[in-house]
Amino acid sequence: MSDLRRAIEDIKLRAPIEDVVRERVHDLKRAGRLWVACCPFHEERTPSFKVDPTRGTWRCYGACAEGGDQISFVERHDGLEFWDALQLLADRTGVELPRRGGPRTDQREEARPGYELLERVAKLYAEALRSREGEAARRYLQERGLNERSIAEFQLGWAPAAGSAVVDLARAQGIPFEDCEATGLARKNDRGRTYDFFRGRLMIPIRDLEGRVVGFGGRKLDDGNDGPKYVNTPDTDFFHKGRLVYGLDRALREVRRARHLVLVEGYTDVIAAHQAGLPIVGAVLGTSTTEDHAGLVRRTGARRISLVFDGDDAGSKAAARALRGLLPLDVTIDVVVLPQGTDPCDLLVRQGAPAFLSHLEHARDWFDFLCDGLQGLHGAELSRAVDGVLELLALIKRPVHRADLFKSFAARVGLPEEVLRAQWRESPAMRREAERARQRARDEREAAREAAGALEEAAGTIVPRDPVLEKSFAGLAGAILMDDSLVPLVRPHVEDCPDQELKRILEVVLELYEDSEALIDPNTVMTALGAHPARRRVVPLFEHAGTAESPRILLEGELRFLRERKAERRKNFLLERIAELEGLIRTGTETELVEAAEQEIGELLREVSGLMSPPARASV
Repeated sequence: MSDLRRAIEDIKLRAPIEDVVRERVHDLKRAGRLWVACCPFHEERTPSFKVDPTRGTWRCYGACAEGGDQISFVERHDGLEFWDALQLLADRTGVELPRRGGPRTDQREEARPGYELLERVAKLYAEALRSREGEAARRYLQERGLNERSIAEFQLGWAPAAGSAVVDLARAQGIPFEDCEATGLARKNDRGRTYDFFRGRLMIPIRDLEGRVVGFGGRKLDDGNDGPKYVNTPDTDFFHKGRLVYGLDRALREVRRARHLVLVEGYTDVIAAHQAGLPIVGAVLGTSTTEDHAGLVRRTGARRISLVFDGDDAGSKAAARALRGLLPLDVTIDVVVLPQGTDPCDLLVRQGAPAFLSHLEHARDWFDFLCDGLQGLHGAELSRAVDGVLELLALIKRPVHRADLFKSFAARVGLPEEVLRAQWRESPAMRREAERARQRARDEREAAREAAGALEEAAGTIVPRDPVLEKSFAGLAGAILMDDSLVPLVRPHVEDCPDQELKRILEVVLELYEDSEALIDPNTVMTALGAHPARRRVVPLFEHAGTAESPRILLEGELRFLRERKAERRKNFLLERIAELEGLIRTGTETELVEAAEQEIGELLREVSGLMSPPARASV
């Protein structure tokens, strides 16, 4: 048994499937030996979603018709990839996962020098912070209440004002200047002079989820006119502002455990929170959230997101902007706007974690927060604000939830729902969406035309799918999942399976069968499949096979069909060959060739006759 398979089995033992599902589906109720609820993956009123603790599986018997184990449920519910779902459950259960093996991709290998350079420069800036030139930056950090341990843990630094520290480092260590440009650390002017991108700034290394330095945030300490207060690394192959959450690499494990993520505005807010013992805090780089931010949040498994912003008008507007990328997520979102003139860092340093937690306990639901912001508005100002709220409501994916919020919003603003819907249709956001929809339709029509042309060119080279044959192999897979004593009867047919996912399931069952100690059931098969996409089909195959009179009878019928199908293909091939030989006889002049053809025809006709005779019932 591989280390990974052993770890997955350990995770499943420590995190029973009913507990994993119940954490996410709150209406899950026991019904005999099963647990049932309305399916969390589609709208329904009659519960069709069932969890079987004995088998360690879940299944929707409604519109989804999906099923799986703990890992696949977390994948589906939390919107995670297999490895992220597995890591989330590993963190929850305290199971150590083995390192993922396999060679690095060429792309990852090519990027390595860039990551190494970024790490070296982070150390360079950290050393500069401890120098005489970094004294003002150290004093600023002290005034903000950040201690030496936090400064070291977050590797804060100073970019020397001379503007040549990175260029000199690269030159001294033989690093190509192109690497400095590619990472956004240095530039070259029109006269060919090279210089550092960051100069005379407090430096904050920004890391991705893997903990690698991908860029920097630089803060100016004086109030002069030499550039903006904050500057980030420009977009590079390593750094994309809209795809990063500062501090999430350090917060990830605790966020997955608590299932709660707090998002703030500033770097120092994050550092102060971690310093105060609140390691579930991160910050988006700029207050607007994106689809990529939503993807990161999904990977954390957080079910609650709290937005905490400064206590001023800018903070309230920032909170509204931050909702944009997060509302499509099916999670609880609440908002904290701190008292006027207070930012999270100040609150944490002066009053400590209890004061911050108290504000979180009294957070406002995002919808109530938006409605509160409409109070006192009239005329055109109210109309614009309503447009903003409607634009955000349009991001809610569940139709029932969106309709309910629409109704509540109409009541809150004292307007008929029809008026709001009319304004929604005429809002700039909906007009943009309508234009995007028209463009998507045009793109799809163009893609369809191109695909049709490609199909015409490739005619004759494409092997059409055979749903009937695939269904037969699905029956074989289901039968041996139900009764592993039938595995030897299936072995000769596995290579003929046209469906690669089904074929992989059959191969895994065969591998488990060879292991005399392995139990063969849907759970162990899904464990052995690991990240393979075929794992989503295991439970439906098992359940479908369970509707047959018996696995053996199901297998017998499918094997008979496969034999008949194979005989039919062989017969057609033989008849085509006979036709070729008959043509050769009609046009042939050489006696020897004609006689040989006639002899082969006789042999082929006897084989065809045998294929057309009804076969004796095979014993299985």
